[in-house]
Amino acid sequence: MKSITEKMEYLQEKILEPKFSENQGLGNEVGFYIFDYAPEEELKVREQIFFIKDYVEKQSDLLKVQIFDLYDIMIQFFELRGYLEKNFEIEKRWGTEVLFQRMRKALKIATAQDVFVQYIRENLDEEAIIFIVGIGKVFPILRSHILLNNLQIVVEKSPLILFYPGTYDNNYLRLFNEFQDDHYYRAFRMIES
Repeated sequence: MKSITEKMEYLQEKILEPKFSENQGLGNEVGFYIFDYAPEEELKVREQIFFIKDYVEKQSDLLKVQIFDLYDIMIQFFELRGYLEKNFEIEKRWGTEVLFQRMRKALKIATAQDVFVQYIRENLDEEAIIFIVGIGKVFPILRSHILLNNLQIVVEKSPLILFYPGTYDNNYLRLFNEFQDDHYYRAFRMIES
């Protein structure tokens, strides 16, 4: 089993391969990848993501990496609408589950107006390799399969890598190695163990 350092080094070299950045060799599949890792490695991964972005962009004038942090998107949405403090009040008064339900509704998850998908669509650099981070920070409000399914019509040309604190076996995602999602994913595993 590869260490997180070995996985991150492999990732940065893989991204530099022209075949990867051009989405070649995938047949008719979308260029979506899952970079899964042990949840306890989360802080190391967060730290290394920006290093990888800088490294890749310094190695090639043609490559760009764009990072979308789902947690930051969510917080920005609630702050801009003045809902952040209201969310704290809702949780205090009615509990966490009611808060999560209301947050999902406000974020319009799995609808045509899904806030996460709209944000990515509006800010997407179609020439960049896309990194999606923060899925663990927005659980259980947003689920991976919903996001990936909805992004298939938005991110069509660029490779997309979802950084995933848990396990992916090309069929099932298990967030934090505990919460199994039974949905099928069209994504490829970025690195085999």
